[in-house]
Amino acid sequence: MTASKRFTWRKGAVFLSAVVLLALADPRPATFVAGCGLVLLAWLLRIWAFGHLEKNEVMVTTGPYAHTRNPAYLGSFLALVGVSLGAGNAATVQGRLVWGLAALLALVFFLFYLPRKFRREYRRLRRLFGDEQVDRHAANVPDFLPRLTPWRSGDDRRFSWRRVAENHEWPWGAVLALVMVLVWTAPLWSPLYGLFDRG
Repeated sequence: MTASKRFTWRKGAVFLSAVVLLALADPRPATFVAGCGLVLLAWLLRIWAFGHLEKNEVMVTTGPYAHTRNPAYLGSFLALVGVSLGAGNAATVQGRLVWGLAALLALVFFLFYLPRKFRREYRRLRRLFGDEQVDRHAANVPDFLPRLTPWRSGDDRRFSWRRVAENHEWPWGAVLALVMVLVWTAPLWSPLYGLFDRG
């Protein structure tokens, strides 16, 4: 079993956090619709990224990789923000608690998850493609928050739907859609719904 397939305490913590966030969901129409829009944007960004990516084969500098060195991680973060926005609200204690939990998760994402991923990912890229290519990309493209204009690396790689399929990105659309359905229907199924606003 590879490291990516193995269940770890980190994956367990992520799963538990997601369950708690969904169980606490107290959606309102306006923020839910905005959250759905952000989740859709996140998935489209990931599709764009994986349509350019041939992992371990090519040092990718085109498409979203010309704007940020880690577009898939940016997409994952935007999905977290979208789900959290849709699951909470400013009117109730529970809705604000959802947003507070989401802020804590975002802090963990930036302080622990991303630095660890960056260290491992950049070591792997240097091993595969050499310091020169990695350093050139790093000198022109930011780690996470994207630059507005694309960096022209000279590579002419184009988006490919085949790569999207090979990178197994399609199921994430169904997963994200299911998550948003669970958020919207939380008042019907969650035993925690309204818990912090009773009495």
